[in-house]
Amino acid sequence: MRLLAIASLVVLIAACSSPTAPTTPATSNSPGPSDSPAPSLGASPSVVPSVGASPSVAPSATPAIGTLDVFPPGAAVQVAVKELNLRKNPSTSAKRVRILERGDVVVISPMDDFSFGYGPVKKGGYSWYPVIVTTYKDGTLPALPTAVVDLGGAEPVWGWVAGDDGSRPYLAPLPPRCPTTVDLPSVQGMLPAERLGCFGEPIVLEGTFGCGGCGGAVAGIFKPNWLASPLSFGFLSVNPAERLGPLAVRFPPSGPSEPAAGTIIRVTVHVDDSRATKCTMAEPDDSGAMHAVDARTAVLQCREQLVVESFEVLGTDPSFPPG
Repeated sequence: MRLLAIASLVVLIAACSSPTAPTTPATSNSPGPSDSPAPSLGASPSVVPSVGASPSVAPSATPAIGTLDVFPPGAAVQVAVKELNLRKNPSTSAKRVRILERGDVVVISPMDDFSFGYGPVKKGGYSWYPVIVTTYKDGTLPALPTAVVDLGGAEPVWGWVAGDDGSRPYLAPLPPRCPTTVDLPSVQGMLPAERLGCFGEPIVLEGTFGCGGCGGAVAGIFKPNWLASPLSFGFLSVNPAERLGPLAVRFPPSGPSEPAAGTIIRVTVHVDDSRATKCTMAEPDDSGAMHAVDARTAVLQCREQLVVESFEVLGTDPSFPPG
């Protein structure tokens, strides 16, 4: 089932699992990132690092999204310094969750099925990112269709890390895993940033659409809502009797209209929709005051979404759970 856990945001989702609480942090008032020198990593992090050979079946073109000085949501990065503090909040005075070591792989929040907020947040001379800790190290990620982050019923370890101090990078981007065969199992195993790095042309997926009975509300401002909102229940599922989503497709207001829940569809989708450049987001802090999400992050989040161009109804899934 879909899990949407959002730090500082209140989310109510009917017919879906409840948000998880963060792991209890260790007590520490030590400084932020380690002062150990970072390796030479060149310029600011590339949004989509270069990859080797193009996938044989995946679209041949990679979108020219340029180089930005932010890590995109749902990107795998590794610690590039000897030690790096994972903290409860984006501050060197915040309680420490754990100490990360060089080569530890983390994923920038948010992802498709859960979120702990948006970065970067500038504070104390550092650029802070909310991240989810993985079990992987030294750039070694699982082969698709295995997901980099799979909760499996356990509470994820998450927190905030400093990405840089304004001159030295503390995190290094990892190249996207592009599937050799583009199908729903492989694409749903990808990280959101990997979709943007791998798919320069529309792709075709088959699965069961919908989430009967799902609904909810989220504190925040997300425009345009159909593309920017973190609450999207247009799931495309491999086996809805076992799990709904977590991959969701977005239907633009201009059409086509959504099919009925439980419908098996063959759908053509694309990333990097031109309307993503208009996306804006804001979320409340602990006091309830709204703060704008970094404009670059808001646009990247929307560019990663799978936008529907057309679909064909193949039938009805008898295993689809009733709403």
